[in-house]
Amino acid sequence: MEAYITDDTFLKKVFKRQLKRGIAYHCCVMDNLSRPQKVEYVIKRLSEIPISRARILIQYWEEDNKMTRILNRHKINNFGIVRSYKNGQTPGYLNINIVEPKINTLFIKELINRHYGNDFSIKKAIDIIPYVVIDTGGDEIIAFHLYDDRGYYEYFIPKKIISQSKGQVCSIKGSIKGSSIKNL
Repeated sequence: MEAYITDDTFLKKVFKRQLKRGIAYHCCVMDNLSRPQKVEYVIKRLSEIPISRARILIQYWEEDNKMTRILNRHKINNFGIVRSYKNGQTPGYLNINIVEPKINTLFIKELINRHYGNDFSIKKAIDIIPYVVIDTGGDEIIAFHLYDDRGYYEYFIPKKIISQSKGQVCSIKGSIKGSSIKNL
């Protein structure tokens, strides 16, 4: 079960929309909503999905300590910095594993609020791109790419597609350093 949401090579292709056969996706455009309405809508959508396991992948252009302060404030312990931010040259990459039956909505609310605030230039905005990958416990994986304040992509990926892919499956136990997504 673990391999379905940890196949980073496969997920990278999905998020770049290079793999379409057998995968349904749609783009949710939220241009006509205010920022608080956008945040509430995304949280509501994420809360509707049953969770067996999940991951939150965050690509960031902030100092590492700023990201870890946010995680520590919400008592998120099951995370790893796969790649540190390199002052404009290379974005940082953070991986959060979720084993609870639901996502911490307070954390997600702050993360999305500050992410969507980046385009509005609010004071506490952070420059990130979050990805949420959810194993529903059934036959599919649901993945989200929250690209900016305009909306998100939602992918419906049958597990049989993942098992047929030729991507290398990397297991996330202990150290996160072995993850293979470099540039999403």
